Amino acid sequence: MFVYEYMSGLAETIGGDEDQDNYDPHLHRKVEKPTTYSETLMHMLKGSIGAGILAMPEACRRTGVLWGIIGIILIGVFATYCIHILIKSQYVICRKKRTGYLSYQKSMGIAAETGPKFLRWSSKCFPMLVEIMLLIWQLGVCAVYVVFVAENIKQVADVYGAVYGIRIHICFLLIPLIIVDLIKSLKLLTPVSTTSNVLTLLGYVLVFFYLLEDDIQFTADKMKFKSINDVPLFIGTTLFAMEAVGVILALEYNMQQPKKFLGIAGLFNIAMLIILFLYTVVGVCGYLKYGEDIKASITLNLPASHKKAQASKLIIAISIFLTFPLQNYVAWQIIWQKLKKRVKPSLSKIADYSLRVILVLIPWGFALALPKLGPFISLVGAFCLSILALILPAWLEACAWWDEKGAKGVFRKLKDLIIGVIGTFCLVAGVLTSIKEITESTEAHSELMDEVDVDVKDALRSNVLPDALSSMASNLTANMTSALTEMLVDQLSSQLNLTSM
Repeated sequence: MFVYEYMSGLAETIGGDEDQDNYDPHLHRKVEKPTTYSETLMHMLKGSIGAGILAMPEACRRTGVLWGIIGIILIGVFATYCIHILIKSQYVICRKKRTGYLSYQKSMGIAAETGPKFLRWSSKCFPMLVEIMLLIWQLGVCAVYVVFVAENIKQVADVYGAVYGIRIHICFLLIPLIIVDLIKSLKLLTPVSTTSNVLTLLGYVLVFFYLLEDDIQFTADKMKFKSINDVPLFIGTTLFAMEAVGVILALEYNMQQPKKFLGIAGLFNIAMLIILFLYTVVGVCGYLKYGEDIKASITLNLPASHKKAQASKLIIAISIFLTFPLQNYVAWQIIWQKLKKRVKPSLSKIADYSLRVILVLIPWGFALALPKLGPFISLVGAFCLSILALILPAWLEACAWWDEKGAKGVFRKLKDLIIGVIGTFCLVAGVLTSIKEITESTEAHSELMDEVDVDVKDALRSNVLPDALSSMASNLTANMTSALTEMLVDQLSSQLNLTSM
């Protein structure tokens, strides 16, 4: 749970008294409960392997298998290097300021103060920019989660006769989302997080069952490169799935031995190798399995009539739903830290709960307006992570080493300029392409909304909707129980057979 406290700005600055040239900021960090190497590795994998991995097959569809593999590796290596220079630059700035740690926001501000003179006026703007981008990122992720949950629930509900448009299912989610988001303490959210992790693991096991159930077919069409126009969407989706800047920085800060985090054989590189391998396997296998019919999330391709598939969709949907308040907590804390100083104590509770409701309505409203999961993921990834994980780290390094002379200093500035240009390209191309794809689907969504409005009005007049929902809920519960029981029986049978042999 510390990750969410860090990302919301609760852990910002840790000071030190030592004033020597060999000052080591790592020795002056005061962390109450530091994590061990293995614990940090597990947290890293858990934080980076989320719902985004389910979108990787659709990303590979846009480039083909061969270029999908190459693209995932290149983006992974490039993004990993950018995080390296971000953390190293923070370390350099901490040495200059003789302090144990500085948050991303404060590091950006100090870098502007100590960097080139013509940019020092912007020292107060960059911390604000980082906070704004973190806000947009967290709310964007929440919006993607709303669409993801609604899409998976809709597929299962359709099987049992409750056939309604995606926007109606998004409307059904509003009240439950507000209820879970009104939980105020991170400690109270710990059981929610634990339940979510267990459900996520179980859901992924069921997804892999379907991926490996039949033979995967290689065809020439799947191997060749698709269209250059889809590359920005591929980059945006991959960045969304792979990069978790706030989580990575929080884990590095909270690590018992932070010196082991970076380096060629450091924890971060090892974790990224595992993540790259898993993302590549899921992306390639998912695309080879379903081909051009692959959906924005691979769970949407699982056969809706199969009980195991229904269980998988609902389990993962519930786990993502339970993750929503944790993601939303970061946005709430960033705003509340600034808002509570201006609110009267007598109005504090009202303002607190009102802010929480507003922060649910914002991503919910975006999801309702743009219920298109694929380009929505690309848009959020391209816009937020191009800035947070590519452009700003390069700018931070350039400022941190601005006084470096000689060929090494020139090379570093040139390198950071190239990284900034690449990051800007990913930002502009990804955002424009995602917006274009969303715009092209607007007419289809509008027609669907008209049809849904008629269906819902008829259902409400005939009182069919409550009966259908009640019937659907009971059927889903029975089928999920049956599916899980069937899996356990199969496993027990296989164990008994092995024992008898």
